Amino acid sequence: MPSPIIKLQDSNGFTLIELMIVIAIIGILAAIAIPQYFAYIETAKAQTVSGNLKMALDAVTNAFAASNNNVTTDIYNTLNGASAHDVADPVYGSGTPAFVAKTGVQTGQCGQVLVDAATISQAGPQQVTVMVSITGCTGNLATAIANACSAEGFIHAATPTGVIITQNGKVTP
Repeated sequence: MPSPIIKLQDSNGFTLIELMIVIAIIGILAAIAIPQYFAYIETAKAQTVSGNLKMALDAVTNAFAASNNNVTTDIYNTLNGASAHDVADPVYGSGTPAFVAKTGVQTGQCGQVLVDAATISQAGPQQVTVMVSITGCTGNLATAIANACSAEGFIHAATPTGVIITQNGKVTP
């Protein structure tokens, strides 16, 4: 009787070294990508806050222009109401308004735009200060917000000085 011939088949799997190299490459890519992702998220939030600041400045400037025609504007309804589609704070999300009243030394939450006038009419106020709160910001978000506002030309927006708009329409960044 002839002896049976045993044929060995080639294995098509990966070796342990190949798998370890792939895992190392994935680890290196993750170490680079994850911090970049978080920086991207902070930049996006900061740009949204900067856009909210611009929206508030435009609303105040338009309210001053309307006050010259004896129109009184409730600035918070204009900014937070249905006309602004209930804008939420980009840092904290829905339920936290993007625009709040600045009363006294109130600082607001990170990313909120503070306006120090509830209504604008011909009787007053003569000037309005608008600022962005960076209180309570985590990581580099405060710096990102300040940089985004500065890039828009409002260098004092994230400081207690804020941006000042006078009744004649002058904006002091």
